[in-house]
Amino acid sequence: IVCSLSIKTHHNPMRPNLGRWLFYACTTFLLSFSLGAHAVWQDNLNLSSAVEGQILDHGKPVTGLKVKRIISWNMESEPRTAITSTDKNGRFQFPEVRGAADFGFLAKLFHVPNISLRIFIPIDGKDYMAYATSKNSYQENVETGLPYIRMKCDLKNKELFNGRLPIINCEVEESEERKSLKYD
Repeated sequence: IVCSLSIKTHHNPMRPNLGRWLFYACTTFLLSFSLGAHAVWQDNLNLSSAVEGQILDHGKPVTGLKVKRIISWNMESEPRTAITSTDKNGRFQFPEVRGAADFGFLAKLFHVPNISLRIFIPIDGKDYMAYATSKNSYQENVETGLPYIRMKCDLKNKELFNGRLPIINCEVEESEERKSLKYD
């Protein structure tokens, strides 16, 4: 950005003031623009709701089974991975996840988050995908319309999607509003 201040001042006594005003206006603009380029720290960004679930095998709870959650966020170079195990009732939990990042003024205005959440159940050396979603905001309760992601999976429902991707068809609880959404 270039501010040019070549103003002729020989006829109008107000012109020197206009030149000075333009100089100050351009300087103020350039200074504020450069200050906006500095990072602004923002925390408490919602990356994922809490997850609670139950793993069954033909209706019976599976004890001690590992469950893996992977969260990928476009503001971090590496995904966040957490592993837990099912209890005696086949239940497992992951807490809500929040993040923080540096944003420049303009970057914050135009930033669109890209957050993906995947839940895997490792069985016999294969990671079976039990849940997958993506979100493009830091709003809470976006995944299911509820303050948590609640799921129930039965290992009898495992399959290879398209003959390649190991998945488990799980029941995921959703809000009534979310159930009524229609996608074309």
